[in-house]
Amino acid sequence: MKKAISLTLVSALTFSLLAGCSRPGAAGTGGSNDSGSGSAEYVLRIGHTVQGNSPTGKLYEEIFEPYIEEHSNGRIDVQVYSDSTLGNDASLTEALQLGTIEMASVPTSALANFCADFVALDLPFVFDDKETVYAALDGEFGDYFFKELEDINIKGVSWSENGFRNISSNKAVRTLEDMKGQKIRVMESQVYLSTMKAFGANPTPMAFNELYTGLSQGTVDGQDNGIILTYTAKLYEVQDYYTICNYVYAPACNLASLEWWNSLPEDLQQVVQEGADLLTDAIREKNAEMEEEYLKLIEESGTEVIYLDEAERDRFREACSGVYEEMRSYVNNPEVIDMALSVAEEYGQ
Repeated sequence: MKKAISLTLVSALTFSLLAGCSRPGAAGTGGSNDSGSGSAEYVLRIGHTVQGNSPTGKLYEEIFEPYIEEHSNGRIDVQVYSDSTLGNDASLTEALQLGTIEMASVPTSALANFCADFVALDLPFVFDDKETVYAALDGEFGDYFFKELEDINIKGVSWSENGFRNISSNKAVRTLEDMKGQKIRVMESQVYLSTMKAFGANPTPMAFNELYTGLSQGTVDGQDNGIILTYTAKLYEVQDYYTICNYVYAPACNLASLEWWNSLPEDLQQVVQEGADLLTDAIREKNAEMEEEYLKLIEESGTEVIYLDEAERDRFREACSGVYEEMRSYVNNPEVIDMALSVAEEYGQ
């Protein structure tokens, strides 16, 4: 998706918009879902499963909401619902299809259950750095997936992210052999299940809100979330080791009900698009900042941070090479696997 708003506007807009347009609503308890101005022509309810007090969660209220309300001259009333208030990722996606909510942020891993080609975005070891990811997603490669969503009555508006995923455990993971038999909690997504099996682990699907307890009670040995979520959900408190392997970049999407989107006049579509693009830039910038800070805090807590060297990371990469072929039979368009590998090579040079 082409960016309509420059990243340099983020800081200035944050302060000016918050000063003039912020509305009460406690982050982490459903967000700013008061009714707003009675003169609004449209209501935009946006739901997500992220904690409202997390760096990403806060930006929906600090950037997205005030930008749209100000630049629509009050014609759109934005209501942010965090912490799964409107349901889990599957429920949010279904609500978009039915048009019972206007927008949602959903990870690509969940979207793959509705549009199988999204599996290509969660293949292991395709992307090695965020610069390559952003170039791919913000170009024709990313546009392909947003176009696919229209077939299921959803409009792809902008990209978000959960960052690169790593592995934490109460058993140190320094080599591929250390994964053998470990019960690692993963999302209920075929590509993640297959990848962990290829590593030699025992992948164990579990609801995220059960994960902290599952780790503390030993129901699972470890999990595979990125730095920010591992810190903000306090998962590091019940994990002895955190291994930086960056085995997959986990994108998310800011989505709209296609029916609702088409009901907006073009000028308001542009405002929502600009607000979503600005949000994407802000999330990427904030996450880069907070990942560095949170990793230091995880290490200072007593959790040992382990860094895989390139040789060992290559062994992990080789172990899951068969996942690519397996996923060809899962997606609707097998060529999308080749597209992912090709674009990663093109932009990674």
